[in-house]
Amino acid sequence: MNRPNWMTSGANQSNSADKSRSKQLRKSSKRPASSGGGTEAKQMRNAQDDQDECMEDVSTSSDTREHNGLLENFKNQPDHSQRAGASNDRGVKKKLVIKNFKGSSTRNDGTENGQNEGGDSVEKDWTVLSDNVFAILEDRKTSSTMETLFSKVRAVCDRNQAKDLYDRLVTIVDNYAKQLRESLSSVEQVPLLTDNCEQYLAKFGSIWESYPVKTNLIRNIFLYLDRIGLTVNEVEILPLWETFMKIFKTTFFPEISKDFKATKLFSALYMAMQKMMDRHTVDSPLRALIEMLQTVHVGEEFSGFLLTQLREFYDRERTEKVPIMTCNEYMTYAEDQISRYSSMVKKNFDEPTALRDVQSTMMTCLIQQAIPEILLHDFDALLSSTNTVDISRMFNLCRQCPGGEDEVRVQFSKYMKSRGDQIITTCPDNDLVSELLAFKKKIDFIMNGSFKSASDSTKMRQCVSDAFETFVNKNVDRAAELISKHFHTLLHSGNKHVTDDRSLDHMVDDAIVLFRYLRGKDVFEAYYKRGLSKRLFLERSASVDAEKMVLCKLKTECGAGFTYKLEGMFKDMDASETLAILFVKYLAHMNKPKVNFNARVITPEYWPTYEAYEINIPKEMRDTLTDFQDFYRLQHGNRNVKWHHGLAAAVVSAEFREGCTKELVATMYQSVILLLFNKCETWTVAEIVECTKIPEVEVVKNLVALIGGRDRPKILKIADVESSAKKDLLDSVKTGKFVVNSGFVDKRCRIRITQVNIKTPVEEKNDVEQEVNQDRQCNIDAAVVRIMKARKELPHATLINEVLQQLKFPVKAADIKKRIEGLIERDYISRDPDDATIYRYVA
Repeated sequence: MNRPNWMTSGANQSNSADKSRSKQLRKSSKRPASSGGGTEAKQMRNAQDDQDECMEDVSTSSDTREHNGLLENFKNQPDHSQRAGASNDRGVKKKLVIKNFKGSSTRNDGTENGQNEGGDSVEKDWTVLSDNVFAILEDRKTSSTMETLFSKVRAVCDRNQAKDLYDRLVTIVDNYAKQLRESLSSVEQVPLLTDNCEQYLAKFGSIWESYPVKTNLIRNIFLYLDRIGLTVNEVEILPLWETFMKIFKTTFFPEISKDFKATKLFSALYMAMQKMMDRHTVDSPLRALIEMLQTVHVGEEFSGFLLTQLREFYDRERTEKVPIMTCNEYMTYAEDQISRYSSMVKKNFDEPTALRDVQSTMMTCLIQQAIPEILLHDFDALLSSTNTVDISRMFNLCRQCPGGEDEVRVQFSKYMKSRGDQIITTCPDNDLVSELLAFKKKIDFIMNGSFKSASDSTKMRQCVSDAFETFVNKNVDRAAELISKHFHTLLHSGNKHVTDDRSLDHMVDDAIVLFRYLRGKDVFEAYYKRGLSKRLFLERSASVDAEKMVLCKLKTECGAGFTYKLEGMFKDMDASETLAILFVKYLAHMNKPKVNFNARVITPEYWPTYEAYEINIPKEMRDTLTDFQDFYRLQHGNRNVKWHHGLAAAVVSAEFREGCTKELVATMYQSVILLLFNKCETWTVAEIVECTKIPEVEVVKNLVALIGGRDRPKILKIADVESSAKKDLLDSVKTGKFVVNSGFVDKRCRIRITQVNIKTPVEEKNDVEQEVNQDRQCNIDAAVVRIMKARKELPHATLINEVLQQLKFPVKAADIKKRIEGLIERDYISRDPDDATIYRYVA
C-alpha cells in the first residue's frame, strides 16, 4: 500500500546531529608532559565551549525546561581545575596554539605495561561514564561534571575504543527502553475502548516526555564520540540520536512492517480524534504523540492508518445520510465535518501535506462519491430558494472534486429548462415576458453570488444561454410577438412604470437579453415594426431618443441589415417634418389660410403593409388635403400621393351641450363619423357606410371605440338601450341607432379616444406570418444564388448545409428545396445533365 508521505522523519535533534557531524573539528596535538594544569584546563575549557555551543543546537528547549533538574546535577558541582586555570590566567594574555589531532593516542614507549595501563584507564573511564549515564536515566544526581565526562569520552576515543564505547552505550539505552516498555504493560493488557483511550495516551505520553530529553543529554556527554570518534571507523555507524530513536521504534513498534495494519497507539489516537469530532473534551498529549511518531519514523504508517479509518468511517456516513437528507442538509453536514477535521489536523500536525491529504480523503468520500445521487435530492428547491450561502456551499464543495463542477452545471441546466418550460406553458400572454425577466434576474443573482468561483465561467454562461434558448424558442412566434409587445409597452407614452431615462434604459437592457435568445428574430422584427408605426403615426412614443437607443441596441445585436427598415421609418418621419415646414411656406406664398395640418409621407418598403380605402372626406378636411397634394406634386415632379386614412388622426371640437365643449383626439375614421352628426342626430351602421364609403368592419370597430366602456369615454350611445342590452355588443352596434351622448361628463378638456382592435389574434398572426414568409423566401433565394455564384457547382446536400449556415432564422430543408426548384424555373441555376443531384450556376 502506498502511504502518503506527510509524516516523514525530520526531528530537530537528528538534523542538528547530521549538520554537526559535517563540521571539520581539529584534533589537538598530544599534550606534552611538562604542560601545566592551567594550560591544560584552558584547552579543555575551549573544547568545552565548542561542545556547549553544539549542545545548544541539539537540545530541545521545551523538554530541557521541563527537566532542568538533570542539568542542575552538572551545574552544582565544583570544578577545581577550572578555577585554578581561571585564577592563573587573570591579567595575563596567553597565546593558545591548537594543533591537529592524531588518528590514535598510542604511547611512544609501546611496552606491554603501557598497554595494560591504557586498558585499565578505559575501564575506569567507562565506569565513571556508565555511572553517570545510569544516574541520568534513573533521575539521580550525577557524580561528575559535564567537562569531566566529556574529557573521559575523548580519552576513550583517543585510545581507539570508540566502537566499543558506542556499543556499550547503545546496550544501556536499549535496556532502558525495554524497561519503559514493561512499564506500559499495565495499560497494554486492558482492551482499548473509547472511554479509556485517554488513559493509554497519557501513559504513553509520560514515557515519551522523558525519553528524548534524557537521551539528548546523554548524547551531549558523548558528543565527541558522536562527531569525531565514530568517523575514524571504517564501518558506517548511525549517529547517536538516530540510534536512540531507532531503539525506541524497535522497542515500542516491533510490528511495523510491510504487512502492518495498526497498533494500539494508532487506534487510541484515532479514537481520541473521533471524540474531539463528537465535541468531547480530550485531555491527552495528542500533538506530542503525533510529533513522536514523526520523530521515530513511523509517521508514514500512522498517516496511512488514519486515512484508511477516515475512508471507512465516512463511507458508512455517506451511505446512511444521502438517502434521507436533502441536498442542502447533506452539504451543510459535509462542510461541517471537513471544516472541523481540518481545524483539528492544523492544530496537531506540523506537515502541511497532512491537511491536504485528510481533506482530499474526506472530499472523495463525502462529496465526490455522493454527487450523482445527492444532487437529485431537492436540488431544484435549493436553487429556487436563492440562498446564495447555501448554493455557494454546495457549488464550492462539488467543484473541488473531479467532474463535480460539470455535474452541477448539468443539473443547473435541467433546472432552468424545467422551470422555463413551466413558465412558457402556464403563464398567460400578459405576464409571460415579466415572468421570464424575473426568472432571468434570479439566475443572474445565483450566477453572480454563488457560481462566481467557477473554474470555467465561459461554460457556465453558455449553459445559461443554451437553457434559455431551449425554452424561449419552444414557441418561437409567440415568444417573438410577446417580446416585441413588451418593447412597445416600454416605449409607449402611456407606460407608468418608467420614471426616468435611466430606468427605461435598464428595462430595455433586460428585454434585449430575452431578445438575444430568440431564433426567429425576423418574426420579432415584423411585430416590432407594426408597434413602431403605431407609436410614430399616433405620436404615442415616449421619446424619440429612447426609440433610437433601442434601435442602436438591436443593431449591435443583429447588424445593420436587421434595423435597415426600422431606421428608414425614422428617416421618413424626419423628411415629413421638413415637408411640413415647406408646406406652411407654400400656403403663405399662395395666400391661403394657415391650417393645423401635418402629413406623414412614408416609403412603403420600410413600413408594414396597410390596406388603403378611398372614402368621402368632409369638406372641412378635403380642401387641406387637396392643397397638400398640389404642394407635393410641385416638390417632387408630379408624383401622385396615396392617402392612408386609416393611419391618420385628427382633433375634433365637440359641443355636447351648452357649456360642455371638449376636444376629442380621434382617428381619421372616427373624425369622419363624428362630423356626420352635424347633419343628422341619428345614424346606423349601414347609413354611415353608405355616406362615408368606409368599410363596414372599420365602421363597427370605430363605433365600438366611440361608445366607450367602463374606463373609456362614452362619446356616442345607442338610442334603444333596452333592446341593445339583451344582445351581444357587436350585434347591438350592427343593428342599433347611434346618437351623441349629451350627458357626457369628463373633467379633462382634451380627451383621447382609445382604438379598438376587432381583428382576432389569429388573424393578426396570420398576417404577420404571411409577411414573414414572404421575406424569408426572398432571403432563401438570395442565399442560394449568392452561394452558387461563388461556388459555381455544388451537390444538393452541400448546398442545403451552406444555406442553413447563412440563414439566421429557423427553416426546414424542404422549404429550401422548394425555393431551389423555383430558382431552376427562373433560370438562376440548373441541374447537371448527368447527375440530377448537382446544381450549376447559370451566368
